[in-house]
Amino acid sequence: MISGLCKSFQKISIQRGFEYSNSLRYTTNSTLETKTAAQLFADKTIEVPVLNFSDKMNPIENIQLSKDVFSVPLRVDLLHRMVRYQRAKTQQGTHQALNMARMDRTNKKPTRQKGSGNARKGTNHSVHFRGGARTFAPTMRSHAHDLPNKVRKLCLKVALSTKLAQNKLFIVDEFNLESHKTKELVSKLPKDWGRTLLVDTNISDFLNKSSLNVQKIDALPQLGLNVYTILQNDTLVLTKSSVEALQARLTESDN
Repeated sequence: MISGLCKSFQKISIQRGFEYSNSLRYTTNSTLETKTAAQLFADKTIEVPVLNFSDKMNPIENIQLSKDVFSVPLRVDLLHRMVRYQRAKTQQGTHQALNMARMDRTNKKPTRQKGSGNARKGTNHSVHFRGGARTFAPTMRSHAHDLPNKVRKLCLKVALSTKLAQNKLFIVDEFNLESHKTKELVSKLPKDWGRTLLVDTNISDFLNKSSLNVQKIDALPQLGLNVYTILQNDTLVLTKSSVEALQARLTESDN
């Protein structure tokens, strides 16, 4: 399952931008040049068009995306770790069977030790008897394991960067819906987008209700955006406000 989710990412390669020093200089193969603050800002960002959600996805303006968030090299191993982390955390772990300690039966010796002609028995619910206890019975437990916060942030950056490199990440101004009708939402999304994930700062009531009845459309607030859901969907659609909130959250220091 996990390898299938990551299969579409294995042929993508993303190149990082220039590395800048404290002296506001960058090194190329030929010369050493000094760049202005505006040029440095342009090199550290990616210009992506913002689409008009209400007007057939026509571009209306451009937005600057940080390369620290949307131009991170592909790491399939990190995506694999994150998917395992999320799936293990959602596993219920309610499996349980009866061992000798949990069996609520009498411990009286069923027959005498000798003279009956049968094998010696100390109890009727031993592990080798039919209907008896289990030797290594499963126990209710949590399957969750730890993953550092920095690694989780990096995994989300990798997923966002890969979607952008695949041309499957789009940014809209806002989700303008006049009603909760499913037909209105479906008519505004291109059919070639496939299974689509809509992300906004806060999910409106109209967007929530109109997307519930569509199997191939999911809606999430930006705080709930995660790697596993991004991998499950073909296309990722972010609002302008959710992009700004994501960049602020993913670029802040963990210390």
